Amino acid sequence: MSQVSRYFLADKVKQEINSIFLETLSLLYKHEDILLFLKDFLSPTERIVLSKRITIALMLKQGYNYEAIKKLIKVSQSTIADVNRKLKYSGQGYHKVLDRILREQKIKSIFDKIENFALDALTVGRGKGTGFWREIKAKKQQSSTSKII
Repeated sequence: MSQVSRYFLADKVKQEINSIFLETLSLLYKHEDILLFLKDFLSPTERIVLSKRITIALMLKQGYNYEAIKKLIKVSQSTIADVNRKLKYSGQGYHKVLDRILREQKIKSIFDKIENFALDALTVGRGKGTGFWREIKAKKQQSSTSKII
């Protein structure tokens, strides 16, 4: 991450610039707007550091051990420990965001299962319209395997 200036700011100035920063973030709603802002605002290294931290927190919350996280995300044991310490002792913001992410993943997973069940039911047998549904099912399977690779 970038270095903070060694010159101290007055408390009022700190509060004001923090307020401006938070207001700026609260104005971003769309995924595309957030992406554009972060690309302009953060360096590539800063984006990676922040992305890794949220991923570490998510993996810890899902029960992954330090070794698995270290190998997968390519981070040090101390980085994982820092994130874990925040999660355990002061991570209200982390937990709020992570719970939302996990809830949305669970909802998406449920809808994916329902969609797969429906596609399986619609592609059974022969008859009018089954070819259309088979084609959609094949495209869905192809796109999900290309995401994995």
